[in-house]
Order: sequence, then structure tokens, then C-alpha cells
Amino acid sequence: MAMANVGNGAQDISQVINHQIANKIKYLKELKAAVDAHDDKQVYQLLDNQRYAAEIEHREQQPNDQGVMNLVDDLADQLSNYLSGKLIKYLGHTYPFFYYEEYQTGHFRVYFGNWWDRRLFGELDVLNLRFVFNKEEYQKLEQSFELAKSGKRYNSAKIAELSNEDDRLQDLIDKSEERARQKNSIQDQLRDTNSRGGLFESSRAKETRQSLVDKLAQLEDDDKKTENAAETIKANEKTVLELSKENTILSYEQKSINDTFGSFDDFVLANRNLYANYLQSLDNEKKAGDQE
Repeated sequence: MAMANVGNGAQDISQVINHQIANKIKYLKELKAAVDAHDDKQVYQLLDNQRYAAEIEHREQQPNDQGVMNLVDDLADQLSNYLSGKLIKYLGHTYPFFYYEEYQTGHFRVYFGNWWDRRLFGELDVLNLRFVFNKEEYQKLEQSFELAKSGKRYNSAKIAELSNEDDRLQDLIDKSEERARQKNSIQDQLRDTNSRGGLFESSRAKETRQSLVDKLAQLEDDDKKTENAAETIKANEKTVLELSKENTILSYEQKSINDTFGSFDDFVLANRNLYANYLQSLDNEKKAGDQE
């Protein structure tokens, strides 16, 4: 009886194995056929059937068979490179301000603009059909759009702060000779006060002396601030120039998005719907080709 049970179990297991092997072979054949036919839409469906069912066919509860999909994990870079051809061509029309660099097989950097000092804005995830934007750069752009609603620019507050500091430091430099005269005058007054002071000096005289001492200390403190004032002003001017350039770059980016999408919100929406929109474009392209 025990041997018979083992035999039945072995037969059941072999059926499971054969079924799984058949599924894997079927999957690989379908993927190969899609690649051979340059049917990128079918490739995307095979790579993520759950997402395809939800976003393209509007069907839920369509789990992925990880047992077969994992078969191509080691081909991710090559598949990304293969699928990038049509995708980047599509993106060139949809996002005309983005430029791409394949820095290694199947991996793409995204640059914003073709102007000087353009930004490295993130990466393009070809297999998952999405942009992976640099968080800091994206937040700058998002905030610049928000500030533009009230007529402000991203770095305006920082530029104003540095400019005010430069004005204050320049004023200290310009008044150096005046401070020197004031210090000489105060020192003369202190010598005069000290010569007339004594054991029974009035409280008013003491207050006068302390006031002169405080004024002298303030003037000397201002002198100390001017020691590195010229260097600070020069550094601030360099920073202001960089901030102004960044404002200009952000204004170019805002204009590019507004010209293409109409608003930042519509840009965000397009990013969210990239998967469905791109696969729909592939479908439209295929139908147009069939009609020719």
C-alpha cells in the first residue's frame, strides 16, 4: 500500500512539474513571438499582466504569474533597451523638452531642456513605463509653479536677502572714515571725563562715560565686520548670479511645460497616465498600419 501511494504521489508531482514547464515554455514562446513581431504592446502585457488588465482592459483581480515572469529577470536590461526605441520616439513628441542618455544598457538618464546648465532631472524606467524624477529637482519645479501664481520666482527671497546683506556691508565699508572720526572724538571725550572723575563722581557722569564706552564698542564691532566684508560681498554676488541662473532655468522649464501641457497639473496627470497613453498609441499605430 505504501509503495502504491508513493507511486501515485510521484505521478501527481510529475503532472504538476509538466504543467509548470508547459506554462513556462508557452510564456517564453509568446514573449519571443512578440519580440520577433516588434509587438511592444504584447511584450508589456506579458511583463505585467496585472497592470495591463487594470489600466488597459479595466479589469481587476488579474494576478501575475511570477513563476513564469521571473524567467526573464536576467533579461531586464536587454528588454529595456529593446523597448526603448519606440518609447523614446513617442516621448519625443509627448515630452519635447526631455532628452535621454543611455548610460548603460537599458538604463536612461532624463535631462530637462537643451539649453545651457540643463538639469539632470531623473531617469526613465522603460520596463515600468514611468519617470523616476529626482526628488529635489522635481520639488523645485513644483514650488516654482506655485510661487508663479503670486508673481514670485523660486530664488527671489534668497536673492533679496543676499542683496540686502551686501548693501549693509557696503554701507559699513563706506562709513569707515566717519567711524574713525567718531572713535577719535569719543576717546577724547572719555579722556576728558576720566580726568574730571573722582571718588565722588556723580551718577550722571558715570552714565555718560558708560554711554561713550558702549558707542565706542559698537563702532569697533562695525570695524570688525568690515574686515571680511569685501570678500563676503564678492561671494554673495557669485551666489546671486547662480540663483538668478537657476531662476532663468526654472522659467524655461515652466514655459516648456505650459506650452506642451497647459499647466503643471496636466503635466502630473500625463505622467500618471503614461502607461495607458503609450500602450494606446501603440494600438492606434498598429491599427493604422493594418488599414494601409
